[in-house]
Amino acid sequence: MLDQSADPSVVVTTSAVPRRVYFLSGFDPRGSSLYYRLFVEQLKAYGERTGRSLAVGRRRGQTDPLLSSWSVFEAGAPVLEVCFLHWDDLVRDHWPVNPWLVAWQTLRFACWYLLQGGLVRILRLCPSVALCGLYPLLFAVATGFALLAVAGLIQILLAPWLGGVWSGLLAVLAVLLLLRPCWHLAEQQGVVWLLRSILFTHRLGQARDAALRQRLHQLAHRILELEAHAPAPSVRLVGHSSGSFVMAMLAAELRRQPQFTPSLLERVSLLSLGQNLANLAVHPRAVAFHEDLRCLAQPPRLPWRDITSHDDYLCFAGVDPYRSCGMVVEPPAYPQLELIRLAQRMELTSWWRLITHQFPLHFQYLHTAPVSLQGGFDYLETLLGDPA
Repeated sequence: MLDQSADPSVVVTTSAVPRRVYFLSGFDPRGSSLYYRLFVEQLKAYGERTGRSLAVGRRRGQTDPLLSSWSVFEAGAPVLEVCFLHWDDLVRDHWPVNPWLVAWQTLRFACWYLLQGGLVRILRLCPSVALCGLYPLLFAVATGFALLAVAGLIQILLAPWLGGVWSGLLAVLAVLLLLRPCWHLAEQQGVVWLLRSILFTHRLGQARDAALRQRLHQLAHRILELEAHAPAPSVRLVGHSSGSFVMAMLAAELRRQPQFTPSLLERVSLLSLGQNLANLAVHPRAVAFHEDLRCLAQPPRLPWRDITSHDDYLCFAGVDPYRSCGMVVEPPAYPQLELIRLAQRMELTSWWRLITHQFPLHFQYLHTAPVSLQGGFDYLETLLGDPA
């Protein structure tokens, strides 16, 4: 298990566990506390469904800037350790709050997406993701037209009474007053969250990723230290959503380290859930990420299982990340692409319900489900394996 050292800001290893998972969340500022609560909730449901007697220990290392962790026990013995790898602070650092800053960054992204081939490249790979990229832009355009319509209506109604100047001023004032409610509506509908994630990925695609690269170097060394001190027989790196390309970058960073011995390589596998690797790979300037993918494709390869769904419009369902950047790898196909059904888990039986529940659906990869609804994959079963 992992436990607290004398320094409460650092998590150290005191004994080994059969399985250890290093988890990377998506572009999410909420940190390990949210994912710990989600894990506890889902493990309880999994235990009730399977009859296994499972318990979760407390979350440790809350003040550790690199890693928080918790252990899973069965019949009093540790069976799994989950290590949450922190990059959520970098998300918060690149989480623009000022609407005008968001608007300026959106304009720069729109120029690349609409005028420099971004939309076309993504459309060829996955039309649903291309639509998601357009969604914030279409929302902004629709909002702009709605505000112009309000301003025009005010002028039409008031100009005969107040004159053109005063009615024009009132129209401008009305538009300014409506900007805040429009912003709140965009936040409620998930538009702003999606846009921030898109803008961050675009930033990485423009080779402005120095802070993330530095964090990956630190995380790689922390993992190597933990595995040297208390090696787990099975080690899995898991990346969800945007965490999938961070996971790929981290795996490549690990492979480049001299301490990444053949014995460790044999124990490590990769799992990407709802991945959007191509969102970064399509950028011609993402040269370092392309090199990461090339590094991972070199033999001996780390086993890599990729789980996506056509129901999930926020992921590149069934898209080969190597093909997305024009890279050809030697057979066999890598990673192992698996498509599952997610909509049935939330009973999303109509197109409207499907498109209006995309954000909660995108988290279903991290949930457990009855066998009849799993569609070929269950997160908790994958992590825990057979009963102890």
